[in-house]
Amino acid sequence: MDIEAGWLAKCLYFFGVSTIPKKVIVGRDGWLYLGDEYNKTISVGRYPLTKTDIALDQKIDSAVEAWDKYFAAKGVKLFRIMIAPNKSTIYPEYMPAWAKPVSPIAVDNLLSGRVASNYVDFRAPLAAVKANYPQAFYYKTDTHWNHLGAGLAFQYFSQQVRDAAPEILWPPDSANSISRVVSRKGGDLAAMLRISNSFSDPDPITQVLDTPLETIEYYFDTGEIIRQGNNTDVGATYKPILVKSKGALNKKKILWLRDSFGDAMSLLMSKTFSEVLQVHWEEGIRPGGRLVQLVDDWKPDYIFFTVIERAFRSESLATLPPPIFLKDVNNFKTVRTTTPILTNDLIEGNSRGKYQVHGSNPFIDFALSDTVSTSDTGVLSIDLICDDGAQYVPLQLFWLVDGTPYFDEQHSIRFSFYTGKNLIDLRAIPKWGSGTAISRIRLDINSKKFCPSFRLSNPILGLSNARF
Repeated sequence: MDIEAGWLAKCLYFFGVSTIPKKVIVGRDGWLYLGDEYNKTISVGRYPLTKTDIALDQKIDSAVEAWDKYFAAKGVKLFRIMIAPNKSTIYPEYMPAWAKPVSPIAVDNLLSGRVASNYVDFRAPLAAVKANYPQAFYYKTDTHWNHLGAGLAFQYFSQQVRDAAPEILWPPDSANSISRVVSRKGGDLAAMLRISNSFSDPDPITQVLDTPLETIEYYFDTGEIIRQGNNTDVGATYKPILVKSKGALNKKKILWLRDSFGDAMSLLMSKTFSEVLQVHWEEGIRPGGRLVQLVDDWKPDYIFFTVIERAFRSESLATLPPPIFLKDVNNFKTVRTTTPILTNDLIEGNSRGKYQVHGSNPFIDFALSDTVSTSDTGVLSIDLICDDGAQYVPLQLFWLVDGTPYFDEQHSIRFSFYTGKNLIDLRAIPKWGSGTAISRIRLDINSKKFCPSFRLSNPILGLSNARF
């Protein structure tokens, strides 16, 4: 059936017809484009902005602003998000007339938000120079850009961050000049149609590919060596991979959250930075993902994201960072104390503050000693010890806004709590707000595999000395 399906797809391809139009669209001159099954790529580019789009943009904007503050508090010198253009954005002229994107599109609204300086948008720069090159920046039969497109994008990226990080040395522009053009078989879009062996793409090889550079790839979690030798593309991975380069231009540590559009750019990253820790951005940024742990354990100098345009407005990118833990627990001024008024799926022990989990939804509801405005407090003291010695436990903190009858997800934050006594800076969380009155807080213990019993002192809301 594969042979017959491929034969039919090949015949229809020459007439501009796709056998799987939801996945692949056949354009002019043999160009293939991704269909609506993936992030509604076509539809999103053809319809105007909606109220739902605007609401999502505001959430992503708040999350990016919060992550910027979070990373800065962790000692990260620079945080930037690169937007890799959809193929249809740079080469709309080869698309069927009905599928061509309109302007402006939803992503334009997001990139004009209050944190626009955190984004590096490659769409306009690549579109502006494509006529200057005899080779296209994207493969005709693949969703991805080639090394020429990725290299020119990286070159633009270096120009945009020079003022913010003047200490970084960058590869010369000549690294992206074409040294030769080879042929490669049809790419992922052709493979979906089962015609990849029948077609080929010109593949421009840039100077960086022909420049020797010794690299070693490791699995970050185990230290196991994956590959050692000359610099080469590193594929997108959901397991963190560390690439170390001998002779890189900068002895700096980069945490790079990326997708498959980072493959062709990875050579330039390794050429520029001596240590590049890579993981797919979905794995890093999702609730409970690896990003926070990698920042804490590895302590990168810079954090970069590379995200394809069609996925850029993902709900995952609206995930907020956890609260910031303050180091000095002694510098604390009490504003409000709390008293437990309700427990759920917990058995109270013989001594004060002792609890044992007895159900799937354990939480404790605390009443504040008096209603307080969020602008008058913003540091929460929690002292929690697990009887099994667990070093951290997943928690969710809710706060009850005055006049609201019940706790809700909108006024909550999930985070991993490192057991012991900690001060949590809530003011770095956009949802904490300013001036909202609260009367109760609730702590949910979301651990199912560990910390079956614990000791918890009543939380205290206050301020650190840095705040008053």
